[in-house]
Amino acid sequence: MLSKNLGAVSIVAGTSIGAGMLGLPMAIGSLGFVTGSLVLLFMWIVAMYVALLLLEINLEFGKGVNLNFMTRKILGRPGQLLGTGSVFFLFYCLLVAYLTGMGGIIASNTGLDARMGTLIFAGISATLLFSGTHSVVTANKYLFIGMLVAMVACFATLGGQLNLENLAIGQPKAKLLIMSLPVLFTSFGYHPCIPSIVNYIGDDRKTLIRIFGVGSTIPFICYFAWLTLALGSATPDQLAVMDNVDVLISQMSGGSTWVSSILSLFASLALVTSFIGVAFALFDLVAETFRRKDDKVSRAGTTAMVFFPPLAASLLAPNGFIAALAHAGAAFTIIAIFIPCVMVWKMRAAGLNKSYRVFGGKPALVLSFMCGIVIVTASYL
Repeated sequence: MLSKNLGAVSIVAGTSIGAGMLGLPMAIGSLGFVTGSLVLLFMWIVAMYVALLLLEINLEFGKGVNLNFMTRKILGRPGQLLGTGSVFFLFYCLLVAYLTGMGGIIASNTGLDARMGTLIFAGISATLLFSGTHSVVTANKYLFIGMLVAMVACFATLGGQLNLENLAIGQPKAKLLIMSLPVLFTSFGYHPCIPSIVNYIGDDRKTLIRIFGVGSTIPFICYFAWLTLALGSATPDQLAVMDNVDVLISQMSGGSTWVSSILSLFASLALVTSFIGVAFALFDLVAETFRRKDDKVSRAGTTAMVFFPPLAASLLAPNGFIAALAHAGAAFTIIAIFIPCVMVWKMRAAGLNKSYRVFGGKPALVLSFMCGIVIVTASYL
């Protein structure tokens, strides 16, 4: 049981710690350390609240269902199409970001073309996904542990060259703050994996709440440390013009091959664990939506449906890391804020969800919905 719980925590945390984390310095570098940290804390609170809303919905239906099924039952066919379309769009945007990020890292460390690096990473990941749920969860658990070790080494290495004066630099303007919200919210993007985790763990509410609490707190702590080190290693102006992970690594390493290697290892493992979590959830969604069987031929076809669209986009736009995250932010808000708020409102009004209801009542639902409107608007400023 402990092993399963740790595996679930690694999915939550690993899905979050990826492209979103690596993009944080580029998204909020100009805000300064204090303002950036406060906005990060606010987004963690919002993300945890809506995660509990999704759990409330999922527990009412029980395990073995996904967002596609639950949305249709509560919001009908239009709601199902909006929800499912948004989930697909989110997952594919995130996979594009992960593929382009890894392609850039592989290229910078091997001398290969970034597109070739993307193809290599996609091929290895597709093989793992095809092998089945147990292999995916087990691999992700050990990769996540390796990522934490690499993160500690990375933080320790960067800590020695921290320039504290940089932490006081920044322009916390309202427009820049609002524009950072989509990337920040997407950085806690584990919510689409919640149905898969409920299906994997069961309907033990207290255990699931602990998993989501621990799994989301780990990224918050890591983000805070990463933000501190990034802002202490580069100026806001330098961070503002970056568009991919390999450029960030090059700047933060300060020309040191050793530091660059540590940063590359950490960034690679962060992207891989995040990629696995999203691809795992998308695989289940594709199988459910298109009623795919679980035999080898069908799994191969499902794997192709998961990988081919984002792979094509990554090869066409190898520098689309930040752009993919921006589009993902809007889709994620629809999935993780708008739809859960409306579903919970309707379910409570119908007398459902009596066994477990998230705190806050109607005021919390309204505030969360309004926050979602701001995030979506910010995605296209």
